[in-house]
Formats: sequence, structure tokens, C-alpha cells
Amino acid sequence: MSFIGVISDNKCFENIKEKIKEKDTKKQLNLIHINSKSIENIKNIKFETIIINNEVEKLKNYESNLKKICINAEYILLNTDINQTFHILREEKANIITYGLNQKSTITVSSISETDILIYIQRNIKNKKNKLLEVEEKRIKIKDSNSKTYEIMIIYIILTIYAYDIIYEI
Repeated sequence: MSFIGVISDNKCFENIKEKIKEKDTKKQLNLIHINSKSIENIKNIKFETIIINNEVEKLKNYESNLKKICINAEYILLNTDINQTFHILREEKANIITYGLNQKSTITVSSISETDILIYIQRNIKNKKNKLLEVEEKRIKIKDSNSKTYEIMIIYIILTIYAYDIIYEI
């Protein structure tokens, strides 16, 4: 079982968790919400992946716990539209995957419509099975009109990292 820590607001976390649960038929992915209330209690959990989709400044008082959580992570996903710099990551050896609507992110979006989103991987990434995911664009159909762009990117990245079948719909 893989532990994935998600630093985000409650609504975003619940949406991501619900969509991952639909795709994760083998029940291998365990998403855990990290916020200022829970960070003290979960600082000793070894997360394979940490997703930072909130302003890290909101957790400033918990920086040592956040660093402890990030130290052992294999992957760190960072929303660079919200967090321009995150100095804790400078020391990390994890695979840092940035995402956002800006052109410098590892994963961005090149097109959005009501029915689909075109996700653009701008730099190669190795997944958990050591397969190289090369630069490409991927069209994803949007099943749920309530899905937000960042949530779709996070879901896509998680499913891609953990080598789930080709994703065409979220």
C-alpha cells in the first residue's frame, strides 16, 4: 500500500480522493489529508508521495514537521502557481514534479474546454515501475463538470506515477 499525503483544502482533497478511489480498483493508494491540525500526528508516517496544493506559508509554524514528511518521500508534487519557491525542497533528493498553468511547470495544461483538457508533460518523468514518461500531450475527457483543473492535473499525475492504465477520462 502506498501512502500519499495531500496538502490542500478539504474540498479539493475529497474530490481527488473520490476520483482516485474510482480508478484504484486494487486499493493500493491510500490518500491522507495533511493540514495544520493533522501534521503533528502524522509526521512519522513514511509517505511515498507528497502533494502540495496549498500555500506552504499557511503551514509555516509546522515547517520542521513538513520537512520531516518530505525527507523520505519518493515524489513531491508542487503547485508552482501557488508556491513560487519552497526552500525545504532545495535539500531533497525526491523526484520533484511541478504542476500549474505556468510555462515552467513540469506538467501544465495547453488547452481546456468544457468536455476535455489537454495535459502537457514538458519534461521526462520516471514512474514507480521505472518507466520513462516522455514529453507529450495527453487529452483527458472530463466526466464531472465540477472537476477543477488542478484536481485533474493531480489525479493524472498520481495515476501516471503509479503506472495505472492509460488515462483517458477523469
